[in-house]
Amino acid sequence: MSVLNTKQKHKMVLVFTQGVGLRTWLGAGFASREIDYYKDMANLLGAVTFLTYDKSDPRKLDALPDLDPIRVEYNNVSLDRRFFSLFAPFLKFRALRSADVIKTTQHRGAWTALLLKWILRKPMVARCGYVWSLFEQRGGASKSRMRMVKFLEGFVLRRADAIAVPDAFAVDYLSSLHGIADSKFTILPNFVDIEQFTPGDIAQRSKNQFIFVGRLDSDQKRPELAIGAAERVPEAQLDIVGEGPELGRIESLTDEMANVRLLGKLPHDEISALMSNALGLVIPSRYEGNPKVVIEALAAGLPVIATKSQGLTEIVEDGVNGLLV
Repeated sequence: MSVLNTKQKHKMVLVFTQGVGLRTWLGAGFASREIDYYKDMANLLGAVTFLTYDKSDPRKLDALPDLDPIRVEYNNVSLDRRFFSLFAPFLKFRALRSADVIKTTQHRGAWTALLLKWILRKPMVARCGYVWSLFEQRGGASKSRMRMVKFLEGFVLRRADAIAVPDAFAVDYLSSLHGIADSKFTILPNFVDIEQFTPGDIAQRSKNQFIFVGRLDSDQKRPELAIGAAERVPEAQLDIVGEGPELGRIESLTDEMANVRLLGKLPHDEISALMSNALGLVIPSRYEGNPKVVIEALAAGLPVIATKSQGLTEIVEDGVNGLLV
C-alpha cells in the first residue's frame, strides 16, 4: 500500500466511523490510546485532522487528553448521523480541502471518506479493525440489512486507493466477496502499546484472579458466561471491567457473589495493570472482529480463555497462548 511519498510532509483527514465521536472513544475507555497514536502520526506526516460525529466541541471535555497538534472538525450543525455522513464532505470542504490523503477508522460510514476523495481528488485508504459485513453476519443481521451492508462495503472498497485490514482472513474474505485484487490490500494488524502492556513478574501474579474486559451485552460479549464459571469455581476471583445495556442484570446476577467485582469503566493504564497481575483474561464472546483486548492481554503475558468463536480462534491458539472452550 503506497499512496503517499513518505519522505514528504502530508496532511491526513481521519474519517470516524458513522455515529462515532471523541466522546464515544472517551466512553469506551480508549481515547488516550488512539489519540496518542494519531499524535505520533501527525508528527510523522505533518498534520492530522479528525472528522467526528460529536455534536458539540469535544475539545472542551475535561477528561479528554490533550489533542495538540491534531485538529478536530465535528458535527456542529447537529445533523442526524446518516445525513452528516453524506453532507460532511460539503459542510467541511473549506476546513479539509488542503488534505493530501483520507483515511477511515472503519468501513462502516466509509462512504463519507469516498465522497471526500472525489471532491478533493485525493487518495483514500479504507482501513478497518474488523470486517463490517462479517461482523453484521456474525451478529445475526437480517437478509435485507446484509444486502445493504455488502453493497455499501463493496462499493467503497472497490473505489478506495488502498485497503488496510487486520489479518489474512479479511483479505481472503473481502477479495472473494467483492472481486477485489489481493494486491490492493495491506495487512495492518490492530496495534497495542507494548510500553504500556508489558508482562508482569510471574512470581507476583495472582493465583486466582481472572478478568473480563468488554461491553456488558448478551448478544455478543456474553459476560454472564464468565459469571457462571465463577459461580462454579468460588475460589476464583473474577473482575469485570466495562459497562453496557446489561449492567443492571449483571449487577443482579453478581449481587451475592463474593468472588465477583464489577469495576465499571477503567482508564487504559489501570486495565494494563490488571492484566499484568491477573492469571487469565476471560472472553466468552459469540463473535469478534480482531479484538484489541486479546492482543493487549497477550502483550501483557496474560493467557486468554476464549470461546471457539470467529475472530478469537484466529488469535488464540489452544494450549499455546490460551485455552479455547
